[in-house]
Amino acid sequence: MRIAFIGGGNMASALISSLFASRHIVDRVQVADPGEGVRERLQKRWPVHCFETAAEAIQGMDAVVLAVKPQVLPVVLDEIGSLINSEQLVISIVAGIHTNQIADKLESDSPIVRTMPNTPALIGLGITGMYARVNCSLAQRELAQNLMESAGKVVWLDKESLLDVVTALSGSGPAYFFYLIECLRNAGAQLGLPAEIAAKLALHTAHGACAMAVQSDSDVIELREQVTTPGGTTEAAMDMLDMGHFEHLIDLAIRAATERGHQLANDEVWE
Repeated sequence: MRIAFIGGGNMASALISSLFASRHIVDRVQVADPGEGVRERLQKRWPVHCFETAAEAIQGMDAVVLAVKPQVLPVVLDEIGSLINSEQLVISIVAGIHTNQIADKLESDSPIVRTMPNTPALIGLGITGMYARVNCSLAQRELAQNLMESAGKVVWLDKESLLDVVTALSGSGPAYFFYLIECLRNAGAQLGLPAEIAAKLALHTAHGACAMAVQSDSDVIELREQVTTPGGTTEAAMDMLDMGHFEHLIDLAIRAATERGHQLANDEVWE
């Protein structure tokens, strides 16, 4: 497996770390990043070869991973669009940018896989939504899956448009859970718990509940009902969440994030 990463930020670093820790054979990893400090950090931590320009990094690689900000991607593709050949797999982890937009910048009919990982990939617990264009071979799909699966779970989608929903749900999702933990912590402290104890209770309750949901054969609805005794404290809390239209707010939040994903692909930088 010979992979070039264009961009050496947090997500690229997470994938590189997970890749070297996985069972997959890694022949060579090359990284392009304009930041000298980034290149030095990467080379100190892993056996990677770093370059200042993307054009240098992609030479001879089986796959090219686009790991830059959406606003930077057009510049990167202008640089390497004529250099990527039709045998090289292009893997995008750039939010909101469609595969046809990437293909339009490439001079060859390169296979493209678009992915949407999330930040728990930094600790090997991520989940990634994936979509492959029709010209991707089974071997190329497997290569992309092996890369993303090294940092967590993956799900494949038949429609690329659904990746904007994946972005809203799981890509942005960790922030929603962090916010809930923050709110639980603050509420406990306001009711008299020492701040550090409230924080510990909120954090480990979230950790335990999520681990239980992942490991259980029961649906989360059933797990919730098991905790919610009729007339008890949990029911009183759930009644207040229902009165505040909590489920509707979550729906609105996911829809807003999905819409923003649509907008990223239509920013002026792509015109």
